[in-house]
Amino acid sequence: MAKLNEEQIYKFDEANGVNYEKLNPDLFDVVGEKKSENEHLASKPYSYWKAVGKLLLKSKTFIICLVLLITFIVLMFVVPHGKVVYPTSDQLTIHGPSTPSWDHVFGTGLYGQDYWVEIWAGMQTTLLFAFLITIIQLIIGITLGSIWGYFRKSDIFFVQLTNFLQIVPSLIMILFIIFLLGPGYWPVVLGITLQSWITMAATIRIQIMLVKNTDYNTASETLGSSSGKIITKNILPRILPVIVQTGTFAIPTAISLDATLSFLGFGYVNAADRTKTSLGTIINNVMAGSEWQEYPYLIIIPVVLITAVSVIFFLAGKVFADSLDPKNHR
Repeated sequence: MAKLNEEQIYKFDEANGVNYEKLNPDLFDVVGEKKSENEHLASKPYSYWKAVGKLLLKSKTFIICLVLLITFIVLMFVVPHGKVVYPTSDQLTIHGPSTPSWDHVFGTGLYGQDYWVEIWAGMQTTLLFAFLITIIQLIIGITLGSIWGYFRKSDIFFVQLTNFLQIVPSLIMILFIIFLLGPGYWPVVLGITLQSWITMAATIRIQIMLVKNTDYNTASETLGSSSGKIITKNILPRILPVIVQTGTFAIPTAISLDATLSFLGFGYVNAADRTKTSLGTIINNVMAGSEWQEYPYLIIIPVVLITAVSVIFFLAGKVFADSLDPKNHR
């Protein structure tokens, strides 16, 4: 048992109500000083992604959006699987539109086809297209935006490049690529990608310029950390909420472009393929005639679905971006 001075013995006797001098030393084990415990902070363990998950699970908005999104994804793969969207040519004049019923939840389309199957087949094509455009936009935008923002010598090059690409309006640029390469899926993707990354890159550039000269980045640079490591480990995690928030607008924009190009007759869906369609193609076919005036559901259903998907992605992205901010974790 450790030796105490007179003052410590007095305090021990007063606090415990026993006589220190009469204690048997054999009843105690000397463990010594534990420096590791002195440096240990008595606080709850913190996990960044666990905290993010807790905030998401507490958000009713995110849960509702997630359930709706999963429902849409399941329907768009299950409903049209193995089914023909459009009837054959000899059936075109036999049937016409009919209002929704128990047999046809969304009614029938212009050619008598099941509108329920057509809508979800169009949703599948449009959403996959939107996801692809968004992924390409994020990869190119984050990569070039990081270089643009971190290496100041590249500023002149990127300013001139973006000015050159933005001289032509985006829709005209897409149509030019289609005329140059011919109609198809990948020419449309290329035409959209040429300009879509600029907004993301400009946002990343500004955010990196704001946090580049912070103390921990300066310390990392002084210790010899590479530029790539500083960007990926120090900067990008801090601006992740901004990236997510900006990325949520990419999906609704891609959906709108699909509808616009199809309406103008430059869609990427092959008209000869009776198993494929898109929401833009559906709207284009409906608006080409006057049947939608007599059967408003033909235009209301695809428009409502496009709007709903855009709102769902916006709300889910906003909640996700807020949950990524460490300031909201505690």
